Formats: sequence, C-alpha cells, structure tokens
Amino acid sequence: MEDKIVVYTTFQDPVEANIVMARLKDAGFDCFLTGENTAVIYPVFDISISGVQLHVFENEVAAIRQLLAEENDL
Repeated sequence: MEDKIVVYTTFQDPVEANIVMARLKDAGFDCFLTGENTAVIYPVFDISISGVQLHVFENEVAAIRQLLAEENDL
C-alpha cells in the first residue's frame, strides 16, 4: 500500500518554507516543496495562486502537527 502525499501547508515566504522543511527532515520526516521558483519570480498576494507548498505523507500529518506545535511552545 502506498502512502498518499498531501499538501500540509502553503507559505508565502520561501525562506520560512525551507526552515520548516529542514525542521521536519531533521526530525526524520520525508517532505518536499513545490512552487518555490514561482513564488519568487511571480509574487502575488493570493497564496492559492502563488506560494510554496510543503508536501508530506498523509499518515504523518498528526505527528508533524504535534512536533511543530511543541517547537512553537519553546
């Protein structure tokens, strides 16, 4: 059975997207970004058109939410 890949969140700032992705990878989660080049070249205000999307495995979403929530509490 294959794990489904989902968009976890969308960022306006490619730097922030890379920081969160690095945190997840350091914690052992597989993830990747899309839209990074488009967000830099064609910045617009509507993130549904532009933005950097963080993709993760669907079965890891709950653990990712918990990890990021714990880090925000620090």
